[in-house]
Amino acid sequence: MDLAPREMIRARQHLLVVGRQSALEKVAVFLVNLAERQGDLDVIDIPMTRTDIGDYLGMTIETVSRNLSNLRDDDILRLHSSRSIQILKPVHL
Repeated sequence: MDLAPREMIRARQHLLVVGRQSALEKVAVFLVNLAERQGDLDVIDIPMTRTDIGDYLGMTIETVSRNLSNLRDDDILRLHSSRSIQILKPVHL
């Protein structure tokens, strides 16, 4: 697929995520998209700070952190560091 249409599809999906989903859904979709871009690896590198993620998703840093903690507490992911996350149960995202 040509790069321009693919980027347009991503931009459209991003607008849907920011506008219609709950905070937890936004974080989950963000992580799934990031994993897909990195080749569906179990451990993904987060190239952004939590503040940047919040800005990208239209959320505060506290909301991003709280939702990552909730996913960790539910054993859906493991936080290796602030920039590295292991997805334990991708189907739950």
